[in-house]
Amino acid sequence: MARAHPFFSAPHRAAFLPGMLLAILLLAAWSAELAARLFGLGLPLALPAMLAHGFLMLFGFFPLFMTGFLLTAGPRWLNVPPPGRGAYLLVPALLVAGLLSWLIGAAAGGTWLLAGHLVYSLGFLGLAGGFARLLLASPAPDRRHAWAVLSAFGIGVLALAAAGYWLLSGDVRGWLWMRDLALWGFLLPVFLTVCHRMLPFFSANALAPYQPWRPWWLLAAMLGGSLGHGLLSIAGWPSWGLDLCLAALFGYTSWRWRLLASLRVRLLAMLHLSFAWLAAGFALYAWQGAFGGLAWAPLHAISVGFFLTMLIAFVSRVSLGHSGQALEAGRMLWGLYLAAQWLALARVAADLLPIAWRGGMYGLAALGWLLTLSLWGGRFLPVYLRPRADGKDG
Repeated sequence: MARAHPFFSAPHRAAFLPGMLLAILLLAAWSAELAARLFGLGLPLALPAMLAHGFLMLFGFFPLFMTGFLLTAGPRWLNVPPPGRGAYLLVPALLVAGLLSWLIGAAAGGTWLLAGHLVYSLGFLGLAGGFARLLLASPAPDRRHAWAVLSAFGIGVLALAAAGYWLLSGDVRGWLWMRDLALWGFLLPVFLTVCHRMLPFFSANALAPYQPWRPWWLLAAMLGGSLGHGLLSIAGWPSWGLDLCLAALFGYTSWRWRLLASLRVRLLAMLHLSFAWLAAGFALYAWQGAFGGLAWAPLHAISVGFFLTMLIAFVSRVSLGHSGQALEAGRMLWGLYLAAQWLALARVAADLLPIAWRGGMYGLAALGWLLTLSLWGGRFLPVYLRPRADGKDG
């Protein structure tokens, strides 16, 4: 019997490849929209471009990368057999089909949009349900990280329901609920949970001597702070006091996790430098709440500075490790990561410029991200189509 193509041989391959392609596609579309605005134009869309952008940046590609990571690492966390090929191929297929239909609907309107949202939601439910089955079958004595991830996916389902209400009714409150639920109840808790579990583990493997520090109160405080910020945002209440506490907590955590020592190992430093954005982002949120004047800078410090650069760091590490390559950031990968960091700084700084100057900076930052993600994709997309370099399965 002929062996399956390498692309079908592991969850991370089947999910990371379309995730990278969609990230590039969405950045290309947003770059085109920003370029059109510089000339007083805009892409002909059935939805307001900013609202479509907000949804797609939250749900457009992050869940695909989560699929690849959780269905690869999750069974190891939980000491259960990995999911079957049908399960880990179906989820990315539904997510991609739903997103492509969503994009067609955003441009053309009609039933494409709602059909795409429904198909995408089915894929998301499939991911949450598949991870829940792994969790419930697990004999592992400690499953707290997995429960935290699954709980965040539950809030992600609520966010998709809010988005569905927005699409059906046109009520922008649904979009606002979706934004806060997805950002503070789903994405950030998943990222924080994975960081709490994996950053000390990776650091202990690369730095010596190193004493892993990940108390459970820390995870509870991080997740509670994220959810608290989201609830305060939904209620319209000030959150600057909580944000200031979170900035201090994340800054202290970076110090305890030995950010400076991590700089000796580039692949590890990528993870730590991305995590450091959380302290900066919540400090900006605290300033914005107390004094104002920062526009979207706090949001982009979290969404671009933390999420996007951490995505590059984590996906690169997983892709190297599961393709049988050396766990090290070569010159090209390190250069791309540093470019991403500078672009994140540029995107945050753009919100601090006079309004008349922001459009051009937004466009330049988007084009820079498009180029960076395209080069990053060029580095790893072929990896998902080739057998492992060490001859092992997966």
